[in-house]
Amino acid sequence: MVTAPLIAALVGSGTAAVYLLAAIPAALVAAGMSANDRRDPHKGSVYAWVRHRLPRTGWLAGFCLASTGVIATSGMAHVAADLLIPSAPAALKACLAAALTGVAALIDLYELRLMAALQYLAIIAGVGATIVCAGLVAGGGVRLAPMAGSPLDWFHAVLLAVFAYWGFDAIFALTEVTSAGAPQRVTALTVVGLIGFFAVGGTAYSAVDPTPVTGHLVVRIAVVSSAIMSLGSTLVPTARGIEAMADAGQIPSWAGLLRRTSWATAVVTTASVAWAGLLLISEGLFTDTVDALSVLVGLYFTASSLIAALRARSQRERWAQVAAVALMVVITTAVAIQMLDPAYGATAVGGVGGVGLIVVGLSALGVAGALRYGGPESGARGGAR
Repeated sequence: MVTAPLIAALVGSGTAAVYLLAAIPAALVAAGMSANDRRDPHKGSVYAWVRHRLPRTGWLAGFCLASTGVIATSGMAHVAADLLIPSAPAALKACLAAALTGVAALIDLYELRLMAALQYLAIIAGVGATIVCAGLVAGGGVRLAPMAGSPLDWFHAVLLAVFAYWGFDAIFALTEVTSAGAPQRVTALTVVGLIGFFAVGGTAYSAVDPTPVTGHLVVRIAVVSSAIMSLGSTLVPTARGIEAMADAGQIPSWAGLLRRTSWATAVVTTASVAWAGLLLISEGLFTDTVDALSVLVGLYFTASSLIAALRARSQRERWAQVAAVALMVVITTAVAIQMLDPAYGATAVGGVGGVGLIVVGLSALGVAGALRYGGPESGARGGAR
């Protein structure tokens, strides 16, 4: 619900409607990913789905997934630490964030069933928070702000809301260790659950005074547990995606150890902890890197829907994924342009928004890597063996 206050400021009580509109491209992308995973379940990675048909695009998508995972993990660890010890100095929060990330990594490696059990607890907390929000709205505990905003405000709000659905694809990373069809069912249930949660929670957050919502113990527990549990569910697909790239030999030869789950997880964990160290340098720079994730997510969502359209088995499926590609291109491009505005985010350099510069830098790095390692011949020529 990080985006809810921002959306409420733009459209007032139209927040729930915005989340429902944003669910359309999210649902289309989820359907494409489910189809891709059925056809090519190797580590449930967008890289694996795309690379056979579009090698360099697949590498770029894998890079975007890996970058998103590293930065998102550090961001969620910071959110959890900030909620657990809100008045502590930045250094202590960074240490707690690092500790939470390390514990999540160990659980992922050695006690995946424990992580699954903890995820269920987070779901229960989320359901509890949804019930609380619904009760506050229905019982008059909060007074909703009037619906507001210009068409441009609504467009901006939908852009913010689309990426709130990110994360439903994590289950695909475990396709090979789950029963047939389970990832597709879980993904569908997750998207439906998120739609309900955002619709109810978004309405509650659009109150004139949202303090009864944000300050409620059940809601705070749900937010903290969600942030902590998301650490584990983000580390898994990130590490598996890197493993897939290493298996194909499309990484530098010195990084061949990343074919092992333990090494891939260790590298992702270390990178996430190091990224959180930006908090000690500049909290604004750190939050800007987290804001930049929207474009990276948009890029690999687009790549996934593109390959789903190319491999579709029916005209209906093909046109649905063409629509998903078109929507994600428009949304991602619009968000990227907004990020170049110096007023967007906390930093700016030379009259250009810091978030936009981070997006340009990461995208350029991904394109360079795709050109160097993503060719169809690179795996046989000089990658990890």
